Amino acid sequence: MASLGSAPDDVSRAATVLPVGRVSALLGIPAVTLRTWESRYGIGPSARTSGLHRRYTVADVDRLRRMQELIGRGLAARDAAVLIDQDAAGRPDADGSATNTELLLSATESLRTTELDDLLQNCLDQRGAAQTWTEVVAPAFRRLEARFAGQGDCTDLELLLSRTFEATIERYVYRRGLRPSGGRPTILVHCPEERHTLPLTVLRAVLLERSQPVLTLGPETTTFAVRDFVRRVNPAAVVLWASITRPGQAELRRRVADGDHRTYTAGPGWPPHAEPFTNLSEAAATLTVRRSARLF
Repeated sequence: MASLGSAPDDVSRAATVLPVGRVSALLGIPAVTLRTWESRYGIGPSARTSGLHRRYTVADVDRLRRMQELIGRGLAARDAAVLIDQDAAGRPDADGSATNTELLLSATESLRTTELDDLLQNCLDQRGAAQTWTEVVAPAFRRLEARFAGQGDCTDLELLLSRTFEATIERYVYRRGLRPSGGRPTILVHCPEERHTLPLTVLRAVLLERSQPVLTLGPETTTFAVRDFVRRVNPAAVVLWASITRPGQAELRRRVADGDHRTYTAGPGWPPHAEPFTNLSEAAATLTVRRSARLF
């Protein structure tokens, strides 16, 4: 957590409690705003005087300064408070993942699409597809989903982030020249009418990073076309992705399962008894075909 740093000399860490007026003057934040942050987000004073008057500790002021910095970067106050709570719970990310998630949300909320694309591309270059998804992008989606549950105002932001990341991954795969090394492929299938295509785009990139052969069929592909394609390709595995339950999924699974390949389900649209993949690392580990080590 950031320290007071630039606080005036007369406010030392020996001064363990401060009234709201003093904190307001110190940070340049109106007292009414400080009280709003306390009532709405729980970012407030934690100490009490002998007369039970609430007072800000130096740690409280650190949190307020952090709140001020995050809002100054473009984060909504609610999202900034969530991030501060995560820090307090002992989940800071030493490798910069939390900071990248903040910047990602800031660029998304401010509709700075060029900055958003650059940030995603840098993360992919530095971390690869799996870590970028798990450590940076997925936490951003979780924050947006939590905000939607509370306010219902960010469907457009989720769509912007999803489409931008999907396009950036496709460029990343092309620019890196990721290619399979041969063998029977895995076929990734979007169930009919599926609109959430990002998860399989990420999984495809992760498998290609591991030199795994992989093919993808979009949601416009009919059940019979999927069946015929599977028969023609003779894959090692087929993955059926569904974000929600729709008619025809069970029939698709039944028709695709006929063959000597493995058939997997993935996504929240499948019931528990279908044993779907529930996260990227599980899917990637299961679908990665181990090969003998090569000497170069």
